[in-house]
Amino acid sequence: MTMGQQAVKKETEGMGGVVLRAGRSAVPYLMRQRRWYDAATLLDRVITRDPSPATLAEALPLLRRMAELTEGVEVDLRNAGIFARALWVAGHTDEAAARLQIVEQGAVGLGQFRLASIVAGDLASLLRAGHPEKALATLERKKDHSRKAGLGRWTQFLDELRRLQILNDQGRYEEVLTVVQAGWEEIAAWPESIGEDEAVSPWHVMETLLDIGGEAALRLRRWEAALSLTTENVKVKVNRGATKLELARARYNAHAPLTHLKRYREARTLLYQCLTVFEADGGSAELGAVSCAIAALENDLQHFPEAVRHESAALRYRYSVSSPDDCAISHFNLAGYLMRSNVDSRACLAHRLAGVSIWYQMNDGKVPTILTVVRNQLAQVSPSDVPASFDEVCELVELTEGVRFRELFSRLPRRTASGDEALQAVLEMARAPEEEPEMPEAIRALLQAAASGQDVEPLIAAFQEQLADRPDAGEFIAKLRAALAKAAGAE
Repeated sequence: MTMGQQAVKKETEGMGGVVLRAGRSAVPYLMRQRRWYDAATLLDRVITRDPSPATLAEALPLLRRMAELTEGVEVDLRNAGIFARALWVAGHTDEAAARLQIVEQGAVGLGQFRLASIVAGDLASLLRAGHPEKALATLERKKDHSRKAGLGRWTQFLDELRRLQILNDQGRYEEVLTVVQAGWEEIAAWPESIGEDEAVSPWHVMETLLDIGGEAALRLRRWEAALSLTTENVKVKVNRGATKLELARARYNAHAPLTHLKRYREARTLLYQCLTVFEADGGSAELGAVSCAIAALENDLQHFPEAVRHESAALRYRYSVSSPDDCAISHFNLAGYLMRSNVDSRACLAHRLAGVSIWYQMNDGKVPTILTVVRNQLAQVSPSDVPASFDEVCELVELTEGVRFRELFSRLPRRTASGDEALQAVLEMARAPEEEPEMPEAIRALLQAAASGQDVEPLIAAFQEQLADRPDAGEFIAKLRAALAKAAGAE
């Protein structure tokens, strides 16, 4: 235990492995001595640093036993909170949410605001998918708990980062990236040694910040920025002695920027290196992600049957862990790969509608953007190709091995009362005339440059690069050129 505590204090100097070894070694002895508080504390450290399927399978039964044995005694709330967090990390979200709510309420009632803050943070992260407003309300309670507990600036900074995660979910990427870049400069000057007033480790805050910024940069298609943030994240993990699995998870995030920058050889090497680690130490979540990424790479190289094969595998893995957002992504992607492989258009459209229906029920911020793709696809097919009912969508997408769309849909938040209502809502939005957006400032500047006789070709090329993945990119650029010609006074 002493070795583990000393390693925590020097974790950013490569001592993460010692923290893991100390925790795993001490827990059996502590449990024999019925020192439940110490045993749970060490197990919590272990799963925070190594949330691999093997570690969770080892830790969950022990934590469940501790929670049962300490029920009604002084340490019961804390042990129950650690167990609930482990359930969440392992994917048992419903049970985890119920337990976390009970622990938070109990901690507040006893004036244990430090524990209430920690538990509320876990609950907010869990509620992000499908319940963003509840997540934000939970974060407000967490911030209040942190203040009452007198927690330090690293902990309070993490409270703000959790809000940024929700803003990312809502598509407010520019705002998020600006805050992340400023925040990274700010915390670079903070000491990495912490006192008793902190409930988090500095490395955890840094990694969370870089993860959030990396996601925002990816969504904004700022590939160099995304690569830079991923590189920094890997450095932090290496410096604290992270496991091979955690390092592979972080390095994996570089695949999309590398692919979009057409550094295909590097992207392929990276993905198959990650696949090797995930097959040895990871689980279905990691295998689903890497299969999805390999499919995207094959699609970029116009190997469409290979893209279909890998994305179908991704769907199988993702349904095995019941991750709605990930399942929606793979449905949506598979639709595009099937379309490029000249597969039955009904199957293509069914997968696309399945993905959008999941996002619609979850009230996801991506829906308005992706409806453009659905609208274009509907315009290219016969009305008879459009699935007539939710049952038909289920029948078509469940032809893919491992897909249990109806079962997954039944567990989503009920924005509409039935699958048919959700499907009809999505189709009505996609069929509605697209509103003319306000002219972006960048295009306004382009028109002004053309009117003044400046060379606009470099600016057009930049637009073309940004729109590379949009199916209507060619049409958009053609319209843009026509508008520029008109602004310049050409025929």
